[in-house]
Amino acid sequence: MSRCGVGADPFMILIQGISRQSGLSYGQTSTALMLLCFAALFLLERNSIRPGTVFCIFCLGPLVDFYAWLFSLILPHDRSLPITVLLIVLACVVVSLGLSISVTSHAGACSNDLIPVIAHEKLAGMQIRTARMLWDGVCIIAGYCLGGTLGIGTVIALTLYGPGLQFFLPVAKWLSSHLGLPAKQ
Repeated sequence: MSRCGVGADPFMILIQGISRQSGLSYGQTSTALMLLCFAALFLLERNSIRPGTVFCIFCLGPLVDFYAWLFSLILPHDRSLPITVLLIVLACVVVSLGLSISVTSHAGACSNDLIPVIAHEKLAGMQIRTARMLWDGVCIIAGYCLGGTLGIGTVIALTLYGPGLQFFLPVAKWLSSHLGLPAKQ
């Protein structure tokens, strides 16, 4: 999404905003913010922390940088808006599927991605898509107020991440059971 130049995803906007205000690099800000989310999880919902949760704190920033570089080599720089929107929608589908797999696995999800999952579990009646959309909305508003970059990609991510997560969770559980992968109960 960042290489398409049409806005960042909700959490990236928050990282951008904090980075611009603090003077820390994107990677430093990402790590610090993930550590803050991790600390909240540690205090409030310790049993949701898995090895993947810790891995994401320190490795997600460099992985995002690597794939952004790789996609800058692959994706055409001059493309039409419909192709760009299609790429963003595909990216949101991939993120939603990956998130649903990490949430249902024993490996664990990123600490920032677990916050709406835990809100869904703790607040009776709140659907996972609603919790995710609310979390993404908070990240967008705070990040934008701090100087993060909004765009059509941001709006697409806001509208697709939550419903995509809700749609793909049963798919991820089915895949885990049929492939014999360990999954959270």
